[in-house]
Amino acid sequence: ALPPEPMRALSDRISSISKAYGLEIDPDRAVHTLSVGEKQRVEIIRCLLQSPRLLIMDEPTSVLTPQEADVLFGTLNQLSTEGCAILYISHKLEEVKALCETATILRHGKVVAHCNPREKTAREMAELMVGDEIAWVEREGAGQVDVSGTPRLEVSELSLPSETEFGVSLNGISLQVNAGEIVGIAGIAGEGQTEPVSYTHLT
Repeated sequence: ALPPEPMRALSDRISSISKAYGLEIDPDRAVHTLSVGEKQRVEIIRCLLQSPRLLIMDEPTSVLTPQEADVLFGTLNQLSTEGCAILYISHKLEEVKALCETATILRHGKVVAHCNPREKTAREMAELMVGDEIAWVEREGAGQVDVSGTPRLEVSELSLPSETEFGVSLNGISLQVNAGEIVGIAGIAGEGQTEPVSYTHLT
């Protein structure tokens, strides 16, 4: 471990950089207590401590909430204006259109096109990716299911402590599923994904 003085200096520098780029984080918090979005902030701040000239990001929003993604986009735009080059890898084409000045399209691991993403629609770029026209898919009878009436499943204010020291507790979870509805529960590995499965014995 670093001696106290260097640790304090590093902590101050982390706080300064995190605030300057809108990535505020408490440098004294243990990593296992951070959300997946906060852990990503830690990784970005680690890079910024080295004053990078090139930043490569691979699907950075795949584990972020929309609010966390907005914060990330603001940081990337700020870095770009300061002269940092950013290689942004994503299959979310609306993000590519919003963020990127040039786009390279890959198919089967090979470059098939270059374009200005702001001059293309997401559909046009997707067709370059797959190499064919994309047909619209419509579900027959969509919107005709009656989801009114008595709920088939209802959970109200479910709270349970984690079964392990570094697990994720359930806090005030409520949901209602009506006839004809499809409801999905998703989670990131290591960020609470297994907890709903662990508590199925309650049903």
